Amino acid sequence: MIASAGVLGTCVAGIAAAPAISFLTHPLVTPTTSGSDAYLPVGRIAQFKGAVPVKVDLYSDKVDAWNRVVDVKIGSAWVWERQGQLVAMSTVCPHLGCAIDYDADNGKFLCPCHDSYFSLDGAVETGPSPRGMDALEVQTEGDLVAIRYQRFKQGVETKEPV
Repeated sequence: MIASAGVLGTCVAGIAAAPAISFLTHPLVTPTTSGSDAYLPVGRIAQFKGAVPVKVDLYSDKVDAWNRVVDVKIGSAWVWERQGQLVAMSTVCPHLGCAIDYDADNGKFLCPCHDSYFSLDGAVETGPSPRGMDALEVQTEGDLVAIRYQRFKQGVETKEPV
């Protein structure tokens, strides 16, 4: 009789605990953050004409395990025209993730954390960066420009999405 009461109590406790366990383990079995896989609008073609890079911020909805944040900054990119085509490069340094700036005096990109310099085509010129700047996909529709923003693994020689 005591044993059957113990079994019954354990069953009732298990039924009550199942939703709580499911709620707490949700981030372990579900991707916890996501941005947009869509192309994000950044401006009109005219503002990117010329060889001087223009920094743009990219905004999208961001979803994590339990929250949804609308129109949050998910990253930045450098955009400019090269050989008649618009080019976009991530501002995240492939070495350790510092922000890459444009040094107008030298006409090069610079990561100030470890003095990595990148040419206008994104190739590493000096410094410890294991690869060149990460190119992003650009799409134009009419006179509007949009970028598909992605983050890539840092500290590795190949461009691998995170």
